[in-house]
Formats: sequence, structure tokens, C-alpha cells
Amino acid sequence: MDPRFSKRDTLRALGAAAAFAALGRHGIAAAQERRLVIPIYGGRYEKFWREVIVPPFQQKTGIQPVFDIGFAGTFAANLRSTGPEKPVYSYLMANDVVGAVLRAEGFFEAWPAAKVPNLKFVHPKANPANQGVTAMFSPIGIAYRSDMVKTPPRSWKDLWDRPELKGKVGLYEITNTAGYSFLMTTAKIYGSGPFDFDAGFRQIERLKPFPQAALAGALAVLLTRGEIAAGPLDIGETLTLKKKGVQVDWVAPVEGMFMFDQTFSLLKHGPNKEGAYAFLDHMLSEDIQIRLMREFYAIPVNRNVKVPPDLAKEVPFTVSDLDNIVAFDWLEANRQRAAVIEQWNRMTR
Repeated sequence: MDPRFSKRDTLRALGAAAAFAALGRHGIAAAQERRLVIPIYGGRYEKFWREVIVPPFQQKTGIQPVFDIGFAGTFAANLRSTGPEKPVYSYLMANDVVGAVLRAEGFFEAWPAAKVPNLKFVHPKANPANQGVTAMFSPIGIAYRSDMVKTPPRSWKDLWDRPELKGKVGLYEITNTAGYSFLMTTAKIYGSGPFDFDAGFRQIERLKPFPQAALAGALAVLLTRGEIAAGPLDIGETLTLKKKGVQVDWVAPVEGMFMFDQTFSLLKHGPNKEGAYAFLDHMLSEDIQIRLMREFYAIPVNRNVKVPPDLAKEVPFTVSDLDNIVAFDWLEANRQRAAVIEQWNRMTR
């Protein structure tokens, strides 16, 4: 996902992280033996977790949740401050851009299927071998102004091939996960694979001039104003615009969608593992998956989920649509990240 934070959310997150660190290693460990620390983003996420996700979990298990509000980078820093042997969390929820690096550093282990009963119902794309389990997929496809684009696009290639889109395509900044994913998607379509950055950059250059946005909300503003006619955007942001009366629509390109993910990783030496098992099982349950779909327009990962008719009219996804999600090797992508950002900045100067 693409969490948004106000200045207040940011200050709150930083304050929470500082207070959390002040507990000290031994205090944290002792508290976690009795409670489950839930690392979660601020704003909309925190509200939804407090009001919808956690109450039935607490009622079912009797486990006392303790919220740590922050960013994925904050959580990673907290883990690194103690090291893999004494992690401050039982599990981590973050996108795999962060998770891949911590996994390579030895923080995580595979979730035991015997301890998480709902794992047997999870689509393989959400549970790759020896990695984290993705509980939320927010697909990114092409959002477009239906009043400015004569024929709905079908392919990522349409961003280059449609004359009416020349100079009317908006992109994420390269520092955003979606911006980097779009570059790798372009490299895969026009080159030899997702890391054929030379091919990717040649194609991106052809889209110039294009405005860039740090967050999905900023791209949504450009679409609302008609300053762009199309661009990569997650379906949740697009449907939010549509509800506000903006003439916008969304399509899943034939080459596949990429996504914002929320992946749960189990800390190898984390406290209260039983609590972590129970919480992931709760997140993967049919009821919670439908609730996540309603709130965040996430594709469900539990193959037993039956999407209610009213929701199916609004969100055109089922579990089978995970087959169309393009996944990337974020460990390799992160190794090349600095050079890619430098080349992108030179190109867009």
C-alpha cells in the first residue's frame, strides 16, 4: 500500500518510536512475553486496526495488543538497534522492499503452517517459499480520465502508443516503490527483464515531459485537474476519486499489475510467537480479508473468500486475480537502487 501521513501523524510516529526505544531491550522483551506489539502505520491504518482488526482478535485470544505507530523504515531501524537475536517485535508488517533486506540479514524465518491454520487456504502468490506472507495486495494498473481518453487502454504500452496521451502521462517519483516498479515493468516489457534498466530508461525518456508525484494522492490531484490523462495508480485511489465524481476509470494491463503489498514476516528470535501466529491467522481469515477489501480495495488472498455481491460490483477482483500480479526481486532491486535513482534524476533534470 501507499500509506499517507499528515504532519501530525509523522510527529506522533516519531514520538512513539522514541518512547518505544526508551523502554530498553529488557523492558520490551518482558512486556512482549505478556502482550503482542503491533507495528502499524499511522493515520488510516492505525484507525482501522484499532477499530476493526484488533477488537475481534483480542476477544478471541485474550491477547493484549500494544501499538507501535511508525513507518516501515522506523520499524526496520528498531529491529536493527537490537539485532536478529533480540528483536523488539514478534512479527513485522511492511512492504517487501524493506522485508527483503531484513530477510537477507537473518531476521526472519518461515511461518509454520501447523501454527497458522489459514495458511493452507492462501494463494501461492501470497506465500512464496521461505518468505513472508502477504495479507494485502493493492494492485496498481492504469488510471485514466474517461472523458479525455477515447478508447480505454489495455496495455502498459498504450502509455507510449496512444497519440492522445503524448505529454499527458504522470508517473511516480523513482523513490516511491511504485515508481521503481514501473521502471522495472517497463524494462521487462521492452528489454530482456526487469533489471534491463538501459531499455527501461530509453522508454521512460520517450514519455517526457511528464510530471512526477511522490505519493498516490498527488497523482490523483493531477488526474482530477486534468493535468494528466493517464498513469500508474492503485485501484483504491482511483475508486476514491470516482466516488467524488471525477471522470476516472482503471484497467488491469494485459502484461500484469504490480502492487503495494503488506507482507507479514516472522521474527526468528521474536518474543510471543504464539501471539504472532494467532494474529497472522486472524489477518488471513475470510472475515478480515473481506473487511480489508472493503476498506483498502485489497485483493483477497484466502481462496475461500466469497466476495459479497455489493462489493464485487465495486471492486472487480477475486483471489484468482493474484495470478496477474508481477512480483520483483527486491533484494536485487535494492542493491541497484542508488545507481537507478541517480540515473533517473539525471534523465529528468
